[in-house]
Amino acid sequence: MKLQRILTAALSGFLLLSSVPKMEIQAAFVPDGAVASVTVNGVTSYYYDNPSSGGAEAMWNTAMSGTSATIMLYADWVSSYGTRFGSGDGFIYDGTINVPSGHEVTIDLNGFSINRNLEFAIDHGEVIHVAGGGTLNLTDTNLAAGSSGSLTGGNSTNGAGGIYIEAGGTVNMWGGNLTGNKSDLSGGGVLLAGEGSLFSMSGGKIYNNSAQQCGGGVAVSDGTFKLANGEITNNTGQDGGGIFAQAGEVSLSGGMVAQNTAVHGGGVLLTNTAAFTLKGKTAVQSNIASGENRVGGGILAMSTVPIQIGGKPSVLNNSADGVQSNLVFWQENGNTNTVLPCCVQNVGTDVEAKIGVSLAGNLKSAIFAPDWSGSDCFICDAMDYTLENQNGSLVLKRSLNYNTLIGDKKMLLLIVTCVLIVLAVIAILILAFRKNNKQDKNTEQKPEKKKKKVVAVKAAKKPKKEDDDEEYEDDDEEYEDDDEEYEDDDEEYEDDDEEYEDDDEEYEDDDDEDDK
Repeated sequence: MKLQRILTAALSGFLLLSSVPKMEIQAAFVPDGAVASVTVNGVTSYYYDNPSSGGAEAMWNTAMSGTSATIMLYADWVSSYGTRFGSGDGFIYDGTINVPSGHEVTIDLNGFSINRNLEFAIDHGEVIHVAGGGTLNLTDTNLAAGSSGSLTGGNSTNGAGGIYIEAGGTVNMWGGNLTGNKSDLSGGGVLLAGEGSLFSMSGGKIYNNSAQQCGGGVAVSDGTFKLANGEITNNTGQDGGGIFAQAGEVSLSGGMVAQNTAVHGGGVLLTNTAAFTLKGKTAVQSNIASGENRVGGGILAMSTVPIQIGGKPSVLNNSADGVQSNLVFWQENGNTNTVLPCCVQNVGTDVEAKIGVSLAGNLKSAIFAPDWSGSDCFICDAMDYTLENQNGSLVLKRSLNYNTLIGDKKMLLLIVTCVLIVLAVIAILILAFRKNNKQDKNTEQKPEKKKKKVVAVKAAKKPKKEDDDEEYEDDDEEYEDDDEEYEDDDEEYEDDDEEYEDDDEEYEDDDDEDDK
């Protein structure tokens, strides 16, 4: 009966559902040839790449007509005026896309790109400029295309390559990519130029951007940069390949900073008064410090503000000159009891956190985690480092301060001199050994020559004595010092001569010549 009731209920449900009219979910209608759409105050307008419609340029100016607008691309938007995207209220400087103060614009790249296409750097050559009080939201909802839409082609002499954010401006990056942008100064991908500026990243990628000076991916002159999710990869710069900050705050609570390259701070460089928070499952890995005076493959901490560490971050496998270089503390001077200004503080570090640590500058020892109450998450970058717990504070020591040795010219000269002396002594010993070995060989060879001479005389039963005598004379000259030693041998030779006189008649002529 129970099974019957279950089957009856299932059949009734099926009949009920089959009686409900089917509702088809249709994709949003997009007119053929449309390059973009903009929605302002609930009204959506489509734009086409023709003079009557005005294309993307007209679309952007329309978006500025209201305080809030949503834009979706249906084709790549490439600068068509050489260096300019357009003119009007929505553009600034030499045709740069502008988000004015008091406006909020959401751009859905939809798998397409906004490309400034600058081959050479120009003044304010960024792709998008966000004014103080303006807000830009960037996303890409086209999952079928791999969310491959991008802001690209920026090339600036005096600011960001990708997005320039004035003091008080805001950018929220939910998806899409910032890639292929360049700056002659700072912020290849993004530049936060002033106090109160904000870049919050919860998705997407910032990759393959470059800056000749600071921040290949992101540069924080002042303001706040937040990474909750997403990737900052393969960016290059002189200082801070991935992220550079000299003031304000950098907060990493997730995502990845990887495979970036710089001379100082391959992944992240913190200077002056920049605050830094490392939390969540953030991964800082495979970044490289490369070039002359390279230092700090992962994170180079030179700021005067303590670092906040919590959660399960991983700072491993970063390198400088092929050597592990992860979280590197820089301090020029100090003693063994120095507490680093950019020390670390615990804000809930998990046992799964793993962070490699080392020192740079002239310090051999320093307290890098005073009153540490977090997990045992720190690992020495090299074998010449040791970690010690001194009354609850973590001390990092190194047995050989390479930078000090190389930096001290007197010490370097002393080392070189000692090496040369050792090499000279070794060379003298080798020469002396070879000379003694040669003398030993000569001493061993002299008796052998004497023996050969005696044997030769004894065997001289054929008419070759004159030649032998000449040979003996040469030998006598060679062994003048040995004449006395051979006198007994000469007497023996005379007896042999007399014996030879009685030999066969075949040797009589030779004997007569010998008597003469």
